[in-house]
Amino acid sequence: MSLHSQSRRLRVSAVKHSFRLLCLVSIAAVARQASARVEIGDLDTPQAAREINQRVTDPVSLTWSLKTKNTLNFLLLSGHGNHLQNQFQFQPTLPWALGDRFKLIARPEFTLVDDTAFVNASDQVRRTTGVGDTILDLAIGPRSDPWLVAVGPTFVFPTANLKHTGQGMWQVGPGGVLGYRVERWLAGVILQQWYSYAGNRSTVSEMHLQYIGNYVFGDGWNVGTSPTMTVNWKNAPGEQVTFPIGVTVGKVVRPWTLPVKLSIEADYCPVRSPDAPQAIIQLTVAPVIRSPQTGDW
Repeated sequence: MSLHSQSRRLRVSAVKHSFRLLCLVSIAAVARQASARVEIGDLDTPQAAREINQRVTDPVSLTWSLKTKNTLNFLLLSGHGNHLQNQFQFQPTLPWALGDRFKLIARPEFTLVDDTAFVNASDQVRRTTGVGDTILDLAIGPRSDPWLVAVGPTFVFPTANLKHTGQGMWQVGPGGVLGYRVERWLAGVILQQWYSYAGNRSTVSEMHLQYIGNYVFGDGWNVGTSPTMTVNWKNAPGEQVTFPIGVTVGKVVRPWTLPVKLSIEADYCPVRSPDAPQAIIQLTVAPVIRSPQTGDW
């Protein structure tokens, strides 16, 4: 067996073991929460489902969730037609109350599987599968309903094990949330701007701006939109912005004693950079767990 094949087998094995470990951690957390005392009447009402849906959508709420996302990106490779990229991510939301007036929101994002097509130096289409880079958002804000406000740093760590599944650069920059929430409506934006400061690849200056609009019905259903606009400042003028539009539909269910928000989102990119997807389909499963600080949902 060649050294390259052995190295690839080791990387694939590392991906599998990392994925299994994170799954076990998540299952353990869910099991621990499920074993806690739960008053069934608290969560069985339509009003409770509506409120949990709003809290999971709220990017600065004090509700803990263990979100997993599977994203299908429809790519158009120049001269090679349409190809599919599949990404599986784990994005828990881990808030913490700082006294009675402030809160800290920690939101890591782990790309556990990134399966994508690329064009090699011989102008042939190849596929590669590995782990991606890791993102960490930290934001502090006041407990100021109905306004949703938080600011803090955002980081990108080059944890990708392959060239085509990450940017290979250490990155940092400002981030923040601004929004407004009422009984059934929520609207807001999440901003992330990263600048590279170390690494052995091309420098990075990139902004993500997610805009959120969400309406929740009385029985836990919701409809809205939550695409993420990206701006790659290093691209040539006219090729920097990717602006998707789309719709998302979700529902809070209770397959166990834990509430879980399920959602599907479909986006189309009428404005996009050359390396951006034409369309995006995203499936999300977000179990909600009790806060270890307060014991509340």
